[in-house]
Amino acid sequence: MHSLRLRLLVSHSALVLLLGIVMSAAIASFAALGRGVDRVLEGNYKSISAAQQMQEAISMDLLAFGELLNHEPEQAMARFEKAARAFDIGKRSADSAVNEPNEPEILAKIDSLRQRHREEIRAAFSKDGAAAAFEVDKSELVPELEIALNELIKVNQDAMQRESDKVKAMVQIAAFRSAGIAGLALLAALALTIALSRSFLKPLKLLTERSQEIGAGNLDVRVDLNRSDEMGALASSFNEMAGRLQEARLKEQRQLERAQKLTDQALESLFDPVIVSDSKGQIIHLNQAAEDLFGPSPDEPRLPIIKHHGDKLIVEAIDRTLAGKGVSLNEDAALIPLRVGEEDRIYRIRVNRMVADDGHLLGTVTVLEDITRLKELDRMKTEFIGVASHELRTPVTSLLMSVQLLEEGAVGSLTDSQKQVVAMQRQDLMRLEGLMQELLDLSRIEAGQHPPRLEVCTVGDILNEPINNLQVMADAKQIALEIPKVPYLQVLADPSQIGRVLVNLVGNGIRHTPSGGRVKVTAVPNADQVIFSVEDTGDGIPRDYLDRIFDRFVQVPGATGGGAGLGLSIAQNIVKAHGGRIWAESEMGKGSTFKFTLPLASGASGEHSS
Repeated sequence: MHSLRLRLLVSHSALVLLLGIVMSAAIASFAALGRGVDRVLEGNYKSISAAQQMQEAISMDLLAFGELLNHEPEQAMARFEKAARAFDIGKRSADSAVNEPNEPEILAKIDSLRQRHREEIRAAFSKDGAAAAFEVDKSELVPELEIALNELIKVNQDAMQRESDKVKAMVQIAAFRSAGIAGLALLAALALTIALSRSFLKPLKLLTERSQEIGAGNLDVRVDLNRSDEMGALASSFNEMAGRLQEARLKEQRQLERAQKLTDQALESLFDPVIVSDSKGQIIHLNQAAEDLFGPSPDEPRLPIIKHHGDKLIVEAIDRTLAGKGVSLNEDAALIPLRVGEEDRIYRIRVNRMVADDGHLLGTVTVLEDITRLKELDRMKTEFIGVASHELRTPVTSLLMSVQLLEEGAVGSLTDSQKQVVAMQRQDLMRLEGLMQELLDLSRIEAGQHPPRLEVCTVGDILNEPINNLQVMADAKQIALEIPKVPYLQVLADPSQIGRVLVNLVGNGIRHTPSGGRVKVTAVPNADQVIFSVEDTGDGIPRDYLDRIFDRFVQVPGATGGGAGLGLSIAQNIVKAHGGRIWAESEMGKGSTFKFTLPLASGASGEHSS
């Protein structure tokens, strides 16, 4: 198996070899140049230096002649001897540095002239020194010696010039040779680098492209890379990963299809019509009950719901749910009349949002519950209660009149025991009459026979009269009845009906609060409505009863008796008829709070009033 490490090692070794060739060629060129320079320094330059040293010795001889003419023989002799030693040193140096063909002949000539010159100097000192020195000074030997030394210098200078020209030529040749070798090495290195890059980058590019295709969802791609190195192993791992991903996707698709079938079967098995829409309000699915009601599901492209069944109430409920407007229970459970064949039916619509785990809105699920029979039964029940209440009022009234006559002694005096029995009968008959009246009121309100007479009134006007009427009841139980200052707000309401709601709520609060407690009534503006609140410090309402407390005939076990359980139901119907809602909040041992809302009248101000 040829690994990438081996390939890299071979390629880098080749690059190092090329670099070594270039460096070897450069070193060889520099060595040749060094040898040329050494020849100049060892031969010609040394000869020139020796010739110049001999010229200096001759100059010292001339100075010694001058001293001799000035009758300074001792100084002259010392200088002559010093000059002789310097000349001999230069001569020996020149003899050892012979480098040119005619250089030995010139050195022999210099040696001959120097010997004759020394003989003249010895003759000058053996005769009349001054006169002999004068004759030596006029001799032709010194100029001839100078000429010979200059000739020696010129021969070596010419040789140095030739060597310099030769070195320059060698430098140029070395430069061209080095440039050529470096260029060839660079081309070879470039070719090797390109080959290696293609060998390494091509499979990486292929892997990158295949990875992008897999990221785009195409799990069928594979990497066809027949290599036995690490790249081949990576390609094999990549293909294995793609295969596993494909298997996982197929498994997930099968699970989704199974879940989809289960969901579809569950939807199809529902008796209630179900409409599934996307986040744009377009139809995704209709179950069989919905198709029976609105027609078959539309083909692609999916139609907006309004174009399929055209019911504005359903479309409005779905649009409100899609817009995220907090759909209340009343709005969510709106009643929609629909014509099914030759029959008018009533459906309760419930719309729920479908939201992904990341919070993304997927669409809505709308369920239409057929409550036609329930509404018919409710209507029949309401009619029965109304008829029964109306029919029972006459005998109850008659019985009350009879009891009153008995108490007044119209049929004779009664004993104390008889009076107690008659009083108990009268009390029960009055309770029965009140119950009949509440049942009649409830049936009329539910039937819409007593719609609220809306008018613009202030919150203070609504609160004052009911609260004042209940103050005596609160004082009798030693309960503080608090009404803080409320803003001057105008609402649309029927004062008598809302007063009945407040009397019921405040009366319940007083009745269920022990002596020394408190009942507080407030009204707070909120957006386009006013929230009325009645808070007491009683025992509270169990959580299980909070959702049922407004149903008819529902009473909390153990609570203080005071009615048949119709007051809160009547209050709820009155508030709903005003376009508001009513609810209860409670915690056991800490009291209860009943709240309801009324719409603000346009142009309501915010000044305070008590």
